[in-house]
Amino acid sequence: MTAKVRTWCWMVVFAMFAGLLAACGASGGSSTAPTSAPASGGSPSATSAPANGDSTASNSCPPSAQNQQITMWSPLTGPDGDEMTELANQFSQENSMGIRVTHTAQPDYLQKLNTAAVGNSLPEMTVIRASDIGEMTARNVLKPMSSEALTILGGDALAEQFPEAVWAAGEYKGQRIAIPLDVHPIVLYYNKDMFAKAGITMPTDRPMTREEFEQAVDALNKDGIAGIALGTAYQSGAFFQLLIRQFGGDITNAEGTEATYNSEQGVQALTYIRDLKAKTTPQVNGAGDPEVKLFQQQRAAMVLHGPWHISDMVKLPFVGFAQIPQIGDKYSVWGGSHQLALTTEDPAKQAAAACWINWLSENSVQWAKAGQVPARASARDDSQLATIAAPVAAFADEAESVVILPSVPGLEGALAGQGYEVAVNAILLGQAQDIKAALDEAAAKSNQIIKDNASKYQ
Repeated sequence: MTAKVRTWCWMVVFAMFAGLLAACGASGGSSTAPTSAPASGGSPSATSAPANGDSTASNSCPPSAQNQQITMWSPLTGPDGDEMTELANQFSQENSMGIRVTHTAQPDYLQKLNTAAVGNSLPEMTVIRASDIGEMTARNVLKPMSSEALTILGGDALAEQFPEAVWAAGEYKGQRIAIPLDVHPIVLYYNKDMFAKAGITMPTDRPMTREEFEQAVDALNKDGIAGIALGTAYQSGAFFQLLIRQFGGDITNAEGTEATYNSEQGVQALTYIRDLKAKTTPQVNGAGDPEVKLFQQQRAAMVLHGPWHISDMVKLPFVGFAQIPQIGDKYSVWGGSHQLALTTEDPAKQAAAACWINWLSENSVQWAKAGQVPARASARDDSQLATIAAPVAAFADEAESVVILPSVPGLEGALAGQGYEVAVNAILLGQAQDIKAALDEAAAKSNQIIKDNASKYQ
């Protein structure tokens, strides 16, 4: 063999070897998922979920999800909606399957969903409040998740990631309808300066005991300052719910078919609220959260309220954030939950939506920036939480003690707006004196509405 021929042969071999390397590098998509988690405080990569690998990789998402377009509605009309849009855009830009998610906040989202269902123009999915899951499933707006979608989401092991009550809220008549995104429990806001001046230390690793709470109220309730601001409407209703449970009762039976808040524990809870309010803020009442305004004006040392006030509270340097106190023998917290539900039965759309839900759930520590406690345990345990959302980290442990109503259509309205809230407000405003009688009358109305709803949604 001549030198020229030998040279030509070696050139062919090298060309073939280079071609093989290029082919291997090109297989499996245009980019390779990094093996490291995002830096602390940074944004997650849509192609590398921090704990469980690439949630849009071929071993998680089926080929049918490729290049699907997903529209997601939500009731997130404030800053939390902007945060959700940012996350949806990030996933759309970075996921390796070419899935595109468009988030659209909808005021009056239940009405919009019902109208869209009639007009056959529903989106592929929606963020849904846990209290609305039963009714919207009964109306055939929300669709059960397919076995394929549930497999993408982690299968049976997924339930272990969520508080039991929050996970149960996403089930209706034995079918998985929704995956929890967050928990929004009631928060104890307190004036750090007032506490320090009075020599009171707020626990950071547990709730205040009843003795600690009541001593703090008494010590701070002077010189024109209320120890705690208590109003009526939403706040007193939420306080009633959590206290009745802390005292060993509940507002409904386990099936959600009977109102039970007119019990001995219900009387005990409302008596406690009435006496505490009379001692601290008897003049505060009405809509618009006047009790929160009183606290923000530094005319009250504490206030119990929802996490939706965090965005305003963080602007006030004197505000601290803590778990609500334990007044009764059993720790329990009022709270709600945003969950992720499907409104389509199309297999490819369900698969693509599940890929997005899986990524969002695994990276939901980022969602804490919206003032919500991540429902997923791995997100709550993430060391980044305290950096991303320090106020949320202060009360995130409440998630495990939140109680959510059974997924029964129309149950929240039957119990609250037309039930115990009427009785609670009447007692606190001095319009009624007999607590048991007021609760009995309200419970009778609640039970009639529950009965009517059972017939309506058969």
